[in-house]
Amino acid sequence: MKKSVCLSFSLLAIFSLIAVAPSAFAEHGEGGMSATVENAAGSSTPGCEPDCFIPSTVVITVGGTVTWENTDTMAHTSSSGTPVDGPDGVFDSSLVMAGASFSHTFDSAGTFDYFCMVHPWMTGTVIVEAEAEHGEEMEHTEMEEMEHTEMEEMGHGDDHAANGVEDISDQFTASVTSGVIHHIGANSDDDTLLVHLFGADDDGELKITLNKDIITPFDDGSYFVLINSEEVEFEQMGRTLHIDYDAGTEKIEIVGSHVVPEFGTIAMIILAVAIVSIIAITTKTKISLIPRL
Repeated sequence: MKKSVCLSFSLLAIFSLIAVAPSAFAEHGEGGMSATVENAAGSSTPGCEPDCFIPSTVVITVGGTVTWENTDTMAHTSSSGTPVDGPDGVFDSSLVMAGASFSHTFDSAGTFDYFCMVHPWMTGTVIVEAEAEHGEEMEHTEMEEMEHTEMEEMGHGDDHAANGVEDISDQFTASVTSGVIHHIGANSDDDTLLVHLFGADDDGELKITLNKDIITPFDDGSYFVLINSEEVEFEQMGRTLHIDYDAGTEKIEIVGSHVVPEFGTIAMIILAVAIVSIIAITTKTKISLIPRL
């Protein structure tokens, strides 16, 4: 009679463990390349469920290792499988004596259930994730930063478009040592070339070779340079300027004697005029070659 009661209690404990949802165990997951599981004190007798292994569920990445440390006073096993279906052969510690341990390295992703073959109410789960899953949070953060940067850049572009400023960056040879050149525009009202910087977190230098078709120097061949509306010193070698700027600089103004604000539009007009002239000359030439009757 006593044996029958004990057997019924054991079966009840096993079915209770099976009925528990895996999400309940997942709260104990640690994640990473290694994890340690200990036996609950007194786990050799029913009553420790569902935390007979502490933690009962661990999360690691592929290539990670789980170590089971027997801190109980009785011998236990850590065998892959379930009490109902039995061991599945993925790993098996055999008997681990009190004070000893067993480790297993997981080379593939998946969910691995395990239990103690001596005390089947003791169950646990190892969740092995691919490295990409652990990198999702970092990738998400990087994506947010990229989106934030793109939004800022789009904001700059919208400002330029709203102000009717044409980006003529392709008309210059320019480089910076801190940040990036986001936009180059021209303002004919004050004969100023505007170089807009983005992300200049450190002190840097702008090196720019000016296009004489867009901005012309003063009579002595020089230019003025303003940063934060204050005139600054710079080095000039012909049409190439070397301009030092401080961290946080967003706009550098180069002042000449004359600035063409929309070089692209004017170039198209000049091209159109040239084409019309060529057509006119060609037509006139053909007429002159026709013999008179």
